[in-house]
Amino acid sequence: MKRLTRSMSTAAVAVAAFGLIGAGTAQAESLTGWVGPAGSASGVIFLNTSTIVNAPDLKAESKIYSAFGQTVPSGEIGVRARLFSSGALCEATNYRYNSSPAAQFTHKTTNTCGAGWYNSHGYTAVWDGTSAYKEALTLPTNPLWWEPAVARSASPAPELTPESIPTGTNSDGQTYGSGASATTDADLPDLVAAIGDDGTTVGFVRSADLTEAPAANPAEASKQSSAERTIPLFNEDGQTQVGTFTLT
Repeated sequence: MKRLTRSMSTAAVAVAAFGLIGAGTAQAESLTGWVGPAGSASGVIFLNTSTIVNAPDLKAESKIYSAFGQTVPSGEIGVRARLFSSGALCEATNYRYNSSPAAQFTHKTTNTCGAGWYNSHGYTAVWDGTSAYKEALTLPTNPLWWEPAVARSASPAPELTPESIPTGTNSDGQTYGSGASATTDADLPDLVAAIGDDGTTVGFVRSADLTEAPAANPAEASKQSSAERTIPLFNEDGQTQVGTFTLT
């Protein structure tokens, strides 16, 4: 397992880091990504976006909403959110759906992986009215600095940069690397860089374990539970387990 180090990857980010760290305090900030098309349901046009907020707590939100405020029945729109720390997955959620007629639906992450630069993107799903959900990526936010007000663990958080995350193909032909730039789950490497449940171990989760298809239909979506799923965290060989990663 390689030991990774966290540092800034661009001059602009370095300047921002100096402004935040040099002052000795983190500044409350919220960044929202570009608005994108999310599909349509029963003639209602939907848009989506992602937001990352660093105060009072760190959270990554993904949101789907109707362009003109029309509502749709329960189970017709869904969201799953993802939070990345310098290119490594810090938290990923399972799909959640609107439980009552709604014009919008938002779901967020609640985990943190130590002080560093975070960004957010997620996926939304819209029932096409007949047979399937249409999925769409929420465009990634720019990176935002966050650090805990009080150290939450005696163990140091992993130090990362996007460039320090190993990328390549292992002896079994599996690709590995960051999933932060994937525009669909099909674009993910076979093994996706992630920070384990212990908050310190950097490894890889199988993309097949990470991805989740939408529900079969709105009736099934309304019945889905919010149970967590825990999946193995591996070394880049895809065989040596070094921890776990829980989808919330």
